[in-house]
This record gives sequence, C-alpha cells and structure tokens, in this order.
Amino acid sequence: MAPLAAPVDLLHAVRTEVAVSSVYRDQRSQADKLVDGDLTTAWNSRTADLVGAWIEVRVPADATVTSIAITPGFARVSGTSDLFTGNHRVSQVRVLRDGAEVGVYPLEVSAPVLVSVPVSGPGGVYRIEVTEVVPGGHADWRETCISELQILGRAPDMHAGARLPRTAVGALPEPRSVAGTADRALVDRNDRRDVVWLATAWGALQREIDEQALNTGEPDFSVEAQRDLERQRVAMLSRIAGLVEPIDEVRADALRIAASHVNPWGEWGASGTALGADLATIGAALDAVGTWLGDDEARCRTARMQVGIRLQRVAGAVHTASYYNEIDDSEPAQGGEGAGRDARRGARTLERDDEAFAALVDDWDGNSRGCALRLLRREAPALPAAAADWAALRAQLEAGRTACGWAPP
Repeated sequence: MAPLAAPVDLLHAVRTEVAVSSVYRDQRSQADKLVDGDLTTAWNSRTADLVGAWIEVRVPADATVTSIAITPGFARVSGTSDLFTGNHRVSQVRVLRDGAEVGVYPLEVSAPVLVSVPVSGPGGVYRIEVTEVVPGGHADWRETCISELQILGRAPDMHAGARLPRTAVGALPEPRSVAGTADRALVDRNDRRDVVWLATAWGALQREIDEQALNTGEPDFSVEAQRDLERQRVAMLSRIAGLVEPIDEVRADALRIAASHVNPWGEWGASGTALGADLATIGAALDAVGTWLGDDEARCRTARMQVGIRLQRVAGAVHTASYYNEIDDSEPAQGGEGAGRDARRGARTLERDDEAFAALVDDWDGNSRGCALRLLRREAPALPAAAADWAALRAQLEAGRTACGWAPP
C-alpha cells in the first residue's frame, strides 16, 4: 500500500467555505484575514463578541481532517504595542462537526504561534466556538482575535497552496455549483465583454507606468499613486477570476491569490516581473475559457488581446531604454574607441526597435493580422528586459496562427 500523503492545509488545497460570527466595524475583509496565510493580520470580531464567537468551515465530503491549527490571538507587534498581549486571547474552543460535538479543547496562549487542536474526522461542516478567553492588557479592546486558521488533512483532489476559501459573515455561503456546468451563451457574452475591458484597463495601467519611467528612469510613485495602481491591478485580477470560475475554480483561485499579494510598485525590476506574472496567470485563465468555449473566435480574441498587451509592454521597455540610452550618448564616451563603437551600434539597434514597435502598437487595433505577420517575421528586440514579454507574445502569436488566420499566405 502506498504511504499516505502528508496532511496539507485543506483551506488552501481544496474547495472550502469559511464563515465567522461577526467582523469588526462591519469590515467584510476581516474574514479574509483569518485565512490569508499571514500571521501579522487577523480576524477581529465585532466588539464584545468574545465567548460565543464562532468560525464555521465547510470541508468536502471526500476529505479527511487530521487536525485543526489556530493562532489564538493577534500575532503582531505594531510600533511599541504588542497586539497579542494587548487583545483578548482564545484559551478554549468547542468543536462540532455537522452539529455534533467533537470535543472541548484548551489552547496555549503564551506565544503568538499556531496551536494544534487534535480534531480528526471526515469532511463536513466544522464549527469552532470560543468558550473561554484571556483578557488582554487593554481593557477597551474587546474583540475576538485570531490571526490564522488551518484545517489540516487530505483529499483526493488536493492542490496544496493552489486554492483559496470563500469567506462570509454570519453564515456559510451556499455550496458552489459544479465547475464546468456554466451556461455557454452567458460565458461567451461575459468573455467578449471582459476581454475588451481588460485590454483597455491594462493599457491605461501600462501607459501610466511607462510615462513615470520616462520621467524618472524607473517608477517613483507616490503612496497615493501606488494605491491607485494597486486598485486597478486587483480589479483586473478579480474580474477575470469571476469570468473563469464557472469553468475552472483552480485558475480562479490562482487569480485571487495573486490579487492578495501587493505588487512592489516602488521597485522597478520586481514590479515589472510581478506584473508579468499577473499577465501569465490572467492569460492562462483566458486560454482556459477560450478552450472551454471551443471555437476559433473565442480563442482568437484572447490571443489578440494578449498579444496587444505584451506588445505594449515590449514597446514601453524598448522606448524607455532607447530614451535613456540617447541621454547617455550625450555624455563623454568612456572605455575607449571600441567600447564607443559597440555603444553606438547598440544605440542604433535600440532606436530602430523603438520606431518599429511604436508603429506596431499604433497599428495593432486596426490591423492586428498585418501586425501579427510582421511580428512573426521579427527577431527578438535587443533588450534583455523585454525577453520574457517577447517570449509570451510569440507564444500567443503561435496560438493565434489558426484561430485568427495569422499564418503567412
């Protein structure tokens, strides 16, 4: 007999739903913080919802729960304030499964770490009720705080780290319908709408990034500007997650997981790499929708949109490099005559690439087939920073050869 797989956190490995009894000041996002994998965030209940506060988790019927892990407080230090000792800590819980009591368990509250609760059994609805708390050092802090919850176990279709639980306040959401049973006409209509929207939204985001790069050499956004860019980014990831969820829940969760991680807007290289990863995740989701719809028109609009976005990223990177290369060329040459010749040759190549890609961006919306044929004949731009986007662009060109009629005559 093959050995059993190691238990994983089922909340991030299979389809699950989580509900909490209440949230602080009606902040719906508090429920998400219970299961975000970050010990420095926490679910905070409504004020005075202490003993009697609860969490419910719906675990698939074919899963096996091996234990539960809880951080029994707010595991964070904020400035000089220790939120773990300042807030109430959960010192005892009662666990039920499908309404039947499993047991009452004391929790160690001496340190802000995950504490194991020896609960095991099949899938079902697990309810964790707070039965005792230890008051914190701040008498006016009267919320139940739990930084993280894990449901450890195994399931036939588990994908560790690839799923994200759906959260709610007051009651568990209704179980979701089986993925893949969506109405085809509705998915097709939503796909048409969202692909057009995404091309426009990402284009606006990319122009803002490129314009800032031209002003500073790299993005130097204010805090408010970074928040605005992050809102735009999260809106795109979330909308495509909603589109693909009826088709492929795992890809939908991948988009939501990406949206839960803030882009490092102040770090030029890291920010661009992270956005490229976002695009890859979005592209995989849209490709899945196109494949499910199963016609060339759907596959073509996805490929055309992705090529357009990647083309804009390549053109922006090349233009920024050419712009600053031209500025550098105005400085006295360094490194001798040979180095000067190499630099001039590289500058001329960048300048030609800049002109060519700018023209392709301008022509793309009105003549995507003609631009696609020109791109298929082009070599990669002489810029390492554009290599990943160029490779992704080429892959989508190949995907659109048949669907969009981009094969050379």
